[in-house]
Amino acid sequence: MSAVTRDWRAQYRAWAQTAVHAKRVAAAVDIVERADARGHLAIAMSWGKDSVAVADLVLGTLGRRVPVYHLASAYALPGGERVEEHFRARTSVDVVPARRSANEVIEWLREVGLGYERSKSRVQAAAAPKKSGGAVWCEQHGCDVTVLGMRAEEARGRRENFRVRGAVYTKADGLTVACPIAWWESRDVWAYIVARDLPYHALYDLETHGLTRETLRNTGWLTTVGAERGRIAWLATHYPEQYRRLEAEFPRVRMLR
Repeated sequence: MSAVTRDWRAQYRAWAQTAVHAKRVAAAVDIVERADARGHLAIAMSWGKDSVAVADLVLGTLGRRVPVYHLASAYALPGGERVEEHFRARTSVDVVPARRSANEVIEWLREVGLGYERSKSRVQAAAAPKKSGGAVWCEQHGCDVTVLGMRAEEARGRRENFRVRGAVYTKADGLTVACPIAWWESRDVWAYIVARDLPYHALYDLETHGLTRETLRNTGWLTTVGAERGRIAWLATHYPEQYRRLEAEFPRVRMLR
């Protein structure tokens, strides 16, 4: 289904009425209820489309205020303000300051390479083992379960993880993770958002360079994964200030436009 039409919302409203979508929503509700039985919940939000759907689903299913935490990034793209405002009106939202400054991330990238050019082994070699920011926040706030908007469609590693461990599982650090929309497609996420008139990050409306709201990702300006699919040209067009900083630090990205 193409998301680029004169009335893109109509396509998703139609999908929201299908039995397939209804079945996936029902399965997601069941996962939320199972996760709730495991302990005190918290919702992790990136302000991206998937976390918007998950947060609304959790709050609507449980009918109570469930805390939201957002791990801020020093290189995030602007445009998620409406999402934050919406959920602040519905529950408590804690924005956790970025652990590393943009300059620190840049120095790390000089060591391991930009996303499109580095190997997984180089990343692992440069990263010191530590608890995730989400695990630390949950531990500090007495939460046993964190709800995420991860989906199998986005990466093979995620598909394998969900097939082996399911949509609710406990990590080595002791934190239980619940992924209610693990098996949703992008069109399910947009159907859910449109049917409920939820706000979303402004970047999803910037459908150019072969990228659509179904393929765009809410990643920061230092993220170059997807460069071969137009990510860098898209960034330069819609976020020129951020692109200029990226190019100044890593001049080789000019070849990716």
